[in-house]
Amino acid sequence: MSEAIVKTEIGPDKCAVVFVNYNTSDQIIEAIRSLASEPVGKIVVVDNASPLDKPEIIKDVFPEVVLIKLAHNVGFGEGCNAGANWVLQHTDLPYIFFLNPDTRVEPGCVDLLIRRFTDPGVGAVVPRITTMGVAPTLWYGGGYMNWWKGSASVPGFAGPVDSELALLERDVEFASGCALILSREVLVRCGGFDSRYFMYEEDVELSLRIISCGFRIRYAPDSIVRHACQGSLVGQGNEVERGILNPRNPKLPFYVEMIARNRWYTVWKHGGVLNKMQYLIIGTLWWMYRAITFMRNRRSDAVVALVRGWIEGLRSRTIEEVSDGRAA
Repeated sequence: MSEAIVKTEIGPDKCAVVFVNYNTSDQIIEAIRSLASEPVGKIVVVDNASPLDKPEIIKDVFPEVVLIKLAHNVGFGEGCNAGANWVLQHTDLPYIFFLNPDTRVEPGCVDLLIRRFTDPGVGAVVPRITTMGVAPTLWYGGGYMNWWKGSASVPGFAGPVDSELALLERDVEFASGCALILSREVLVRCGGFDSRYFMYEEDVELSLRIISCGFRIRYAPDSIVRHACQGSLVGQGNEVERGILNPRNPKLPFYVEMIARNRWYTVWKHGGVLNKMQYLIIGTLWWMYRAITFMRNRRSDAVVALVRGWIEGLRSRTIEEVSDGRAA
């Protein structure tokens, strides 16, 4: 473990913040405003060829922001990698904070996150994440790998923000990509997000890789990020329901295909023989239950997408073909 991680002191301009934009410039402007008092030395916005947005408005409000415009949409993880690579090549900032556009950080959030890196072995830190509104619920309060479903589980999800577990600082197996700060050393040694994932589950794979490289992931409950979670809400008014796999989600086929495929990527890359068997048997039953639910709600399009994603993921057995997003 390097001395930089063990002996870091808090000071101004300790980290860079990376946003990936896809038609969310207005949200990013508000998220940047919430960072005004934080020790942030550089803000990088990577635009994923937004078709319905003009990301230049971000620089109109914040001229110091670095705007990287990609020629086409490369997905969330690869967009994060583009921003991280810029930071590594153009600054010496020791930490990089990946933040979703639809977030707001509470005062002192970044400072509290950075302080955790003084603990030996900590390479990534994640805050407590809650929803917005007058009655917020817990979005993330620590997580662990659940091999039978090929993904991570977050205890207390959608429950009270101040439950005993949500307030417990601890090492975790899963860090949400919604708000995740990494040390520079982790990015250089472990790499960034796996470019094959495009969207969803990429934070699960990166978390497992960070741990496999010998680093710890620390959950810091006193550091708080508010998350609007628009991408995971379905319905209007009082009928709003949470869950991207909700049959009422108009974009359900896309989400289903991405998640079904990407979970196999994770299992093949990081799971042992028993883990793979667990997912093959129990995961199949879980997805069959989902397929039945989709059919009952007349979402045959989601079933087709599920089969397509499952088969593509099941066939992806050659771990050496997986790009780990290693930063240059």
